Amino acid sequence: MKIKKISALIFLSGISISTMAQERTSLSVCGDGGGWPPYHFEKEGKVIGYDVDVLEAIFTPLGISTTTELPPWQRCLHETKLGRYDIALSAAYSEERDKDYILTDYYYTLQPSYVYSSITYPEGLPIRTAQDIDGFRVCGLQGYNYTGFGVDDSKVRKNGKTFDQVVKMLEANRCDVFLARYEILAGFKASEGIDHLANGLKAVSIPGISGDKFHMLISRSIPDGLEIKSIFDQHIKQLRVSGELDRMIGKYIE
Repeated sequence: MKIKKISALIFLSGISISTMAQERTSLSVCGDGGGWPPYHFEKEGKVIGYDVDVLEAIFTPLGISTTTELPPWQRCLHETKLGRYDIALSAAYSEERDKDYILTDYYYTLQPSYVYSSITYPEGLPIRTAQDIDGFRVCGLQGYNYTGFGVDDSKVRKNGKTFDQVVKMLEANRCDVFLARYEILAGFKASEGIDHLANGLKAVSIPGISGDKFHMLISRSIPDGLEIKSIFDQHIKQLRVSGELDRMIGKYIE
C-alpha cells in the first residue's frame, strides 16, 4: 500500500497545510444510525449524503479515503470520544461537546422547529417565544442536543431513538410537541419517501431562533486531530464561498 503524508501534500487549491507527524491514508467516520438525511443515510448498503460528499471533496484529493458507518448515535459519540472513530458527523454545538471533541467550522445550518398535532390542537399552540415551549411536554431524540432550539435542554424527554418513535409518542399523547430541524424531516421525504409530517402533524419554525449551525466532531484521542480540523476548516471556507456546498446539498433536496 502506498503511504502518503498529509505533510507531503503541501498545497491544495493554494492553501498551505501544516506539518503532520502521523502518516494517514484514511479517516474512520460515524453518523447517526437512525438516519439524518439528506446529510447522511444508508441506501442500497452504502452510506451516502451531503456529509460524505463534503469529506470526500476535502480529503480525497489528499489521497485520504473515508469510511463511514452508522451505529446508534450515542455509540458513535462515545467511540469517537475514545478515538475508535476519527470523526462524528453533523453535530450541533454544546459546551460539553466543545470539551469532549475538537469542533470543526460549521458546514451547514438548519432551522429549529417544533412539531405538533393539528388534530389535538386545531387552533395551534400559543407559542410566541422559544421559552414558551418549556411549558409543554416536549419530546426529542436520544443523545441529541437541543440547546440551539432556545429551550431548556434538560426538560426535553429524549426517549425516542428514531423519528418514527417520536412521532408515535406524539400521536399517543405522551408529549405535546417534538423538536426537529425541518430540513431533516424534508430530507427523509425526499430521499426515502418517509413523511414524518403525515396525519395532521405540522412543523413550525421556533420564533426568534435563527438557523442552527452544524459541525463535525473530531476525536481528541487521536494525535492529528488539530491537523484534521485545520485542513477541514480552510477548505470548507473555499467550498462555501464558491457555492460548491449549495450544489452538494442540491443533489439531495430542493
